[in-house]
Order: sequence, then structure tokens, then C-alpha cells
Amino acid sequence: MDTLQEILGQEIPRPSVITGIPLEPAQDLAPAQKIARNMEIYYRNPWAMVEDGCIYTLEETNILNPIKPLPNHPWLKEVANQWLSEPLLAVFKSRRMIITWTMVFLHLWLAMFREGAAIFLVSDKEEKSDELVKRVAFIYNHIPDDMVLKPEGKYTYCNFKFPGLNSRIQGVAQGADQLRQFSATAILCDEFAFWERARETFMASKPTIDGGGKITLISSPREGFFKELCFDLVR
Repeated sequence: MDTLQEILGQEIPRPSVITGIPLEPAQDLAPAQKIARNMEIYYRNPWAMVEDGCIYTLEETNILNPIKPLPNHPWLKEVANQWLSEPLLAVFKSRRMIITWTMVFLHLWLAMFREGAAIFLVSDKEEKSDELVKRVAFIYNHIPDDMVLKPEGKYTYCNFKFPGLNSRIQGVAQGADQLRQFSATAILCDEFAFWERARETFMASKPTIDGGGKITLISSPREGFFKELCFDLVR
């Protein structure tokens, strides 16, 4: 945060909103002060970005209004809180729960606000993993510039990088060999229940948790390894 303070030329306000003490209303602050206030809050509390209307999603089936704010549902906030506190999280989802968008945002937040983050978005096929990375780029591009001091980010196929932070988000396909060679800060596995190599991918990723990282598994319900993980039936 020292770099942000140097850029803004002033002390960064402490996040008293986190402790329950009201902050000075954002509308009463100068633009630079508002951004500094937001950055300090968002650094510790990603869901505050949703509450402030900074995070947008794309609903391609909605012809009239496809770009919408990520909804501030209490149950989505609870999922985000669980993700923050737990190294291993498995979540059943359905199409209208917006779980994938929520998790993509949280992993983007981790890369934006933590230097040296190595984050992997995994699907059964590489092109599907690239679709997840494209969601990262969409969310990043639609964060309002007057709310957040965004680090420079660049999208290429299956990659989104923050060169100034040495952080990256990479899309990879399922398989033990895909992740075994990397050290990961966080791994997100989408539609995990439908993977042919779900078990071997998870076992190869397990050292990530042991080293202090995160693994998040999200999927529509299906019998198999994902259900066994969710109900602690793995032997």
C-alpha cells in the first residue's frame, strides 16, 4: 500500500468501516481521497466492491440489458466470506446462482490486491478455461476508474497478468500434469463434477492447500468424486 500512498500524495485513511465505526461519506471526499478510502477498504474486504456497485457481469441471454452489477445477495456474501476464511471450499451451484461470476471476481480481487499471486482457473478443456479468463478481463475492464486505482492488466489467451504486481491468472485444462509443476496461490475448478480426471487433478493440486493456498471447487450436482468431497466421503 506504500505505492498507493506515494501516488496519491497523502496518508491512506484507515478502514474504520471494518471495525464498525462509520467512515466519512464518500461523497464528501475529493476524488483522490475517495479512491484512497476505497482501496484501503477493498484491500481487506472484496465484497465491499460489490456493495459499492463496482463489479459487473455479462448475461448474454439478456438482449436488452446484458451488463449488470453482481447482485449483493446475502447468500452470495456468505459464500464470499467462506471463501476468504477456508482453504478448501466446494460449492454446489445452479445456472441462476451466479456462483461462477462471483468466484471469478474473488480470484481477480486476489490478483489485484496481492503482489505475486499465481492463480489458476481450471475447466475440463482449455478453451473453457479461457472463457473463465475472459470473464476476469470483463470484470476488470468494467470496474469504474473513479472508484479504484486499478493496476495495469493485460489479457492474452488463457492469461491475465498484472506486470507491476508480478501477479497472474492463468487458465488451464484438467489433469494432474497441468498444475503439478506450478506453485499456486489459489485454484478455481469450474464444473468439477463433470471432469473425467477430477480426482487426479485434485490430488495433484492438494499441496497448494498444504502450502497456504486455496482450492475452490464449484459445480452443478452430480454423482461422483465432487459429491464425495462435499459430504466427506473421500477415502
